[in-house]
Amino acid sequence: MAIDESDLLTWSAALCRSAWGIDGRLSPLASERDRIFRVESADGRRLILKFTDPNEAPLATDFQTQGLLHAAARDPGLQIPRLVPDREGRVAFRPDWPFGPPPTARLMTWLDGDLVAHSPKSPAQARALGQALARLGLALAEFDHPGADHYLIWDLVHTSDHRPRLAAVTDPAGRAMVEAAMDRFDRTTAPALAAVRRQVLHADLTPYNALVDPVAPDRVTGIIDFGDMVRTALVCDVAIAACYLMGDGDDAMALPEALAAGFHAVSPLTRDEVLLIAPLMEARHAVTVAITEHHAARVPGNRPYITKNTATAWRGLTTFSGRAPDAWSSRLLHACRMDT
Repeated sequence: MAIDESDLLTWSAALCRSAWGIDGRLSPLASERDRIFRVESADGRRLILKFTDPNEAPLATDFQTQGLLHAAARDPGLQIPRLVPDREGRVAFRPDWPFGPPPTARLMTWLDGDLVAHSPKSPAQARALGQALARLGLALAEFDHPGADHYLIWDLVHTSDHRPRLAAVTDPAGRAMVEAAMDRFDRTTAPALAAVRRQVLHADLTPYNALVDPVAPDRVTGIIDFGDMVRTALVCDVAIAACYLMGDGDDAMALPEALAAGFHAVSPLTRDEVLLIAPLMEARHAVTVAITEHHAARVPGNRPYITKNTATAWRGLTTFSGRAPDAWSSRLLHACRMDT
């Protein structure tokens, strides 16, 4: 059923008062699937109220909830959102939702900082992002859950599953470029991916999911949005984060190299994993184009939000089409001090 946004805002504020005892002002935040509100409480706190998409499987929601709890318990200093229990001690529950099928409600702490997408980039920042991501990975290394192996369309293991979505890419040359990337994935990357370490990962460290200090943008202040968490190859976390930092020309890998080096310094990668970083970066770009163009064609009214990372993906694919991913491996090995 269609939801009147004003009614939802009023109802959500009432839920904050009744469930958490928090009286505050709510404002909506952009989201592809969920409904998310920033909460500014009367006592000066800032929080995030999140309602999952009602179509999300309860097991997947609980997987994310338990993952956040596990990571925070293993590394209390991690800069990730903390779940706020309600008056009954619940950190996730289905409220008496008057707008249709009930979602799961969770209240989380707010993390201060500017999105990486809106901050100046530097090798020092990229290295810090790699270190923060590695630290989160270590906190999740032993986490297990029945929902960990759910099918996630963004999981790079499933890169070739997106070939049917390429019908939404109307430019023949562009579609051919994505298909070539998927062909390379099938031929060499997929077999190698099956032989490396796997664990639960954040799996979506885009520039819109990482925060840095506005005054000192080389300092990471938070990692947010655990909605794509999944168990997959460990190196995918590095490749996903690195692909959004690609530049152009001969310096295209300068920031990805810094990120990989930062990750490796905290959580050492194997040589085989480092050799997979660039090919998996190309795979992520191909997956991004396929999914976002397909989804935007189905929901054209939300195209600006859906395709916010698509231009970066096209630039990355263009760079890789001019110089094969494997050609960058020596630089990534050097960055991780594995070239001797």
